[in-house]
Amino acid sequence: MPDNIRVRKSKSFQSDNSSVSPATTSVTGSVERRNSAASRGPPPKGPYTAPFWVAFGALAIVRVLSALYANIADCDEVYNYWEPTHYLQYGYGMQTWEYSPEYSIRSWAYIFPQVVVGKILEYAIGDNDKIKIFYGIRIFFSLLSAFCEAKFYRAVLDQLGNRVGRYMFIMLLTGAGMWNAATAYLPSTFAMYTTMLAFSYALGPVSSKNTKRPYRAIGFFAFGALYAWPFSAVVGLPLVFEEIFVRGTETSKVLSKNINWRAQRVKRVLGATFSGLLILIPVVAFDYFFYQKFTVVPLNIILYNVFGGSERGPNLYGTEPWTYYFINGFLNFNILYIMAILSLPALVITFFVDNGRIASASPTDKNYPYIIVLLRLIPLYLWLSIFCLIPHKEERFLYVVYPLVCLNAAVCLFLARGWVDRFLFEVQILNKARNRRKQMLTGLTSVIILVSVVISASRITALYQHYYAPVTIYKHFYYEEIPSQELTNVDDNKEINLCLGKEWYRFPSHYFLPHGVRLRFIESDFLGLLPKYFPEAPTISEHEGPNYLNMIPPGTWQLPSGFNDRNLQNPDHSDSNTDKCDYLIDVDFESTQTSPREPRYAQQTDDWSRIICVPFLNANQSNRFARAFHLPNWLLEKWSRFAPSRINPKGDLLRWGEYCLLKKVEKKIEIPEVPEVIVVPEEIPKESSFFNLWGYLS
Repeated sequence: MPDNIRVRKSKSFQSDNSSVSPATTSVTGSVERRNSAASRGPPPKGPYTAPFWVAFGALAIVRVLSALYANIADCDEVYNYWEPTHYLQYGYGMQTWEYSPEYSIRSWAYIFPQVVVGKILEYAIGDNDKIKIFYGIRIFFSLLSAFCEAKFYRAVLDQLGNRVGRYMFIMLLTGAGMWNAATAYLPSTFAMYTTMLAFSYALGPVSSKNTKRPYRAIGFFAFGALYAWPFSAVVGLPLVFEEIFVRGTETSKVLSKNINWRAQRVKRVLGATFSGLLILIPVVAFDYFFYQKFTVVPLNIILYNVFGGSERGPNLYGTEPWTYYFINGFLNFNILYIMAILSLPALVITFFVDNGRIASASPTDKNYPYIIVLLRLIPLYLWLSIFCLIPHKEERFLYVVYPLVCLNAAVCLFLARGWVDRFLFEVQILNKARNRRKQMLTGLTSVIILVSVVISASRITALYQHYYAPVTIYKHFYYEEIPSQELTNVDDNKEINLCLGKEWYRFPSHYFLPHGVRLRFIESDFLGLLPKYFPEAPTISEHEGPNYLNMIPPGTWQLPSGFNDRNLQNPDHSDSNTDKCDYLIDVDFESTQTSPREPRYAQQTDDWSRIICVPFLNANQSNRFARAFHLPNWLLEKWSRFAPSRINPKGDLLRWGEYCLLKKVEKKIEIPEVPEVIVVPEEIPKESSFFNLWGYLS
C-alpha cells in the first residue's frame, strides 16, 4: 500500500484482509509495526492484481470487439465527425451547419488525426475497402481507450488500494457503458480518455514539493477541454480546490516553515493552467488553416450552447426530464450506477461507524484521508448536478465521467464490504475462523460483481441483436449489391443514388457506400435542418487569396448556402419524391401509423423490389425492460403469457419489423400496338417493259 492513502485495518477488530493481530496494527505505519512484521516473517501473498500490460491486453481485446460490434448510437457521430473525416480523406461527404465558416463550432484539428490514420490504413490495406478503414479507425480508438483505462486502473491500485483497483478494473472491462463509449468517434469520448489520464496523476497526494502532479493533471484536463469538448474541464475543479486549500501529506511543522505555501500553490495552479492553455495554439492554427479565418472553436461552442439565447442553443434539439441520466446510467451500469450514486453517503456512514477503514500512513489529522477520498468522489456528483439541470440531455454527455462511475462504485463496494466485516465481528460470527469470514466476504463481493457482469452482457447483447440491422444492410449493399450491379451495368460513369427518408439518422457514414454511390434525402416527417454535401470542386475565383488554397478542400473554407443555426428546415436539402432514387433503405413496421411523407415503401411492390430485409426491433411497441436487456426465449415466452401490454395486447414483449434495402422497379414504357397492314400490289404484266414498270411504280 502507498504511504499517502491506504486501506487500514481497524484497531478494534481484525479485518478480513488483516494478517496481524489488532494490537499490532498502527495508523501511521510506525517503526513498531515494521519491527513486528519483520519478526513474523514475510506477509502472505495477497490477491492477484494485474500489471499494466496485462490489464492493457485484456482491455484491448474487449475494446476491439466493441469497435467491431458496437452500434453507432448517435447521428451526430456520423454527420459531425465521420463525414468530415471521409471528406478530407476522399474528397466528398456530408456537411452540417456546424462546419460552416459562418458558425465554426466544430474543430478540424480534432478531425485531422483520424484522417491520417485513415490514410495510413488506406495504403496498408491496399484494396481501398472503406469499411475496413472505418473499422481500422475504430480499432485505433479502442487501443487508445485501453491504454488510458489501464493507466487509470494502475493509479487507483497505487493510491486507493488493491481491492478498489481490482473492483474498478472489472467494472471498466465489462460495463456496457464503457463498451458503448470507448470506441465512439465523439469529443466526449476523447475527453473521457484525457479525464482518465488526468486522474492517473490527480489521484496522487497533494504536496508542495510535488510539482508534476498539478502540471500533468491540469494539462490533461486542458487537453480534453480545448482540443475536444470545453465542458469536460468541470471534472478538474476539485483538483484545483485540493491543490489550493488542502495541506496534503506535509505536517504542520513542515508547513510552518513555509508561511506562503498557499500562495505558492496558487502560483503553481496558475502556471499549470497557463501551460494547458498553450494547447490552443496548434488547435487555432489548424482551424485557421482549414477555415481560412481566425476562430477559437472552444469559445464558439460555449457561446452557442450557453449564451445562444432562446432562439439558438442545444434546447432546439430536444429536451429531457432530470431523471434521464439516472435511467440511462442504470441501463449502462445497472447496480453499479446505484452504488456510484451512493458512494458519498457510504463514505459518510463509514466515517462514523467504521472510521478506521480508510487511513493515511502520514496524515496531518484524522479527517485527512476522508477529505481526500471525498475529493475523488465529488467530480461525478458535480458533473451530474450540472448536466441534470440542463434541459437538453444526451447519453454521450455522460461519457466523460463513465470511468468515474466505475471508480465511485468500486469505492462504495469496498466500504460496504467493510460494514459487513464489522457486523460479523460485532455479532461474533466466524470470529475465530478468520479465513471463513474472509471467504464469505469475498463471495459476497463476487456475487455483486457477477450480477453486474451478467446484466451488462445482457445489455450489450440486446443492443446488438435489436439494433444492428442497419449495419448489416449497408454491408450487404457495399459488398454484394453494388458489385453485382457493376458486372451488368454498361455505363460505368453513371452515379447510383441511395435515398433515405425517415432513416436518415441511422446512416453509418459514406465509409459504408462504395465510390460512385451518392446519398440523397427524401422528405419525411423530420422538420429540422438536414446536412448536404460539402463543395467538391475548388472555385478559387470566388475566393480572393493565394494559390495554396488549391491544397485545401473547398468545403472547409467556402461559405455554403442554406445553413442556419436555429435548426430550421431547408427544403433544398431533400427531394420531394423518389424519382431520382435507384435504391432506398427504410424500416417497415406493421403496426406503426404511416403518413403521406413516410409511407411503407417496402409494401409498394409495384415501385420497389426487396433486395434484403433483416429483423429490426420496434422499440415503441415493445416492453421497455425486454427491449433494454437480452432475455432467453423461454423466459420471454413465459413472461408474455402473464404480462399482456397496453401497447401490445397480444402479449408479445418484443415486436419486430424489417430493415430493408429496396431497389426501384424499372418500369417498361408500353407502346400501343399498331395493327399490321399488308399492302398487295397489283400484278404487273409480263410483257411490260422496264419503263412501263417504272411508270407503274411512280
